[in-house]
Amino acid sequence: MVRRTGSRKRARPPRPPNETADQALRRHLADQWAVVARNEKKARGGSVQALHDIRVALRRMRTLARTFAKLDEDFLDVLDERISKVCDRMGDARDLDVWIELFGDVVKVGGTEGVSARERRQVLALLRRQRTRRAAEALDCGMFRRVKKMIRERLRKRRPKRHKKMPPPEAFAARRMLAVRGLIEERHGKVGNFSKGPAHDLRRAGRRLRYLSEFFAEGLGRDSVRAGHWITKAQAALGKVHDCDNALELSRDLPSGAARATVRKHLRRRRAAQLRKFKVAWRRYADRRLQNAWRARLEAAARA
Repeated sequence: MVRRTGSRKRARPPRPPNETADQALRRHLADQWAVVARNEKKARGGSVQALHDIRVALRRMRTLARTFAKLDEDFLDVLDERISKVCDRMGDARDLDVWIELFGDVVKVGGTEGVSARERRQVLALLRRQRTRRAAEALDCGMFRRVKKMIRERLRKRRPKRHKKMPPPEAFAARRMLAVRGLIEERHGKVGNFSKGPAHDLRRAGRRLRYLSEFFAEGLGRDSVRAGHWITKAQAALGKVHDCDNALELSRDLPSGAARATVRKHLRRRRAAQLRKFKVAWRRYADRRLQNAWRARLEAAARA
């Protein structure tokens, strides 16, 4: 269904030498805030990619908030909670992206016979207008304004002076990675036949590790980079499985007949193909030697 391309990757500048945890948090928050600011106008104009990039940037901020929570629990816990609500609002627009893709699939298999090309264009235009409206509502909501205000004020403030020496950024990252790694293992143990709910839970846990790896894997050794690479592949495949699950649910509302049956058959095949990709990536991620070496490296870093 809707292709998940991820935010366009930009070359990450090297980490400043002797960077403190406070400095790392501030730098990464500023980078993600820049993504939001750069894409907001385009998202209001209906750009699917721009809204996606904003959602990814906000989710990455949630990762930072949870990773560095001990630095400022009052601020970061509230930021995490508010961003979660904003992302839920933006998800309403994404649901319509799935509908638009599904409508296109129905047209391709001849499921709109008797409907003129003009009428099909009108339906598609209506869906796109509704999607743009829902995206604008999410971008205009009070919670998103509060999130933006919190981040702007945080970035304008001077770094706090600490009387107690804090652990380095890698220690915070390693502790969070160990926690998320355990969560992924637990959810994989419950995934069973990969029905929608358990697979979605595993995907969300994998996304947390994916973002952690993007920020911190290079500073935690080769095994962290390898684990991050394979969990990213696995999580991306599960994301497409989730898209197919959503589309299959929506397709139940289509008029019965050969077209609906063809679309649902196509979606099931697509889901099965993505699930095979997930299992290939998961085997590489779950390799015992990789997991043992990676865990040992994280545990050592976490003790710093």
